[in-house]
Amino acid sequence: MSDEMFATVKLSGKIDVRSIDDSFEKIKQAADAGTAFEIDLDDVTDIDLTFLQLIESARRSAAQTGTAIRLAAPATGSVFETLQRGGFLSDPAGAQTQFWLCR
Repeated sequence: MSDEMFATVKLSGKIDVRSIDDSFEKIKQAADAGTAFEIDLDDVTDIDLTFLQLIESARRSAAQTGTAIRLAAPATGSVFETLQRGGFLSDPAGAQTQFWLCR
């Protein structure tokens, strides 16, 4: 699928249990549209596990409905560190790891 066919959901700042609502709404709107979308994490400065759970839920829901979802770029920085600490990258060949580390 070409890049032009992906809508972009831009997330930024600190995303944790206290501030997850805004990110949830942005992702929900994109998912409800039923079209392919990518999540841009370039401006995310800090996260907790609630953020990873939100993205994983969106990834799994998209897979069930056949909606294409991807990250705009592989996870880096605090997102990558939290993925490692949370055990989200335990299967290098798994779909979950591929989603987070590949584009």
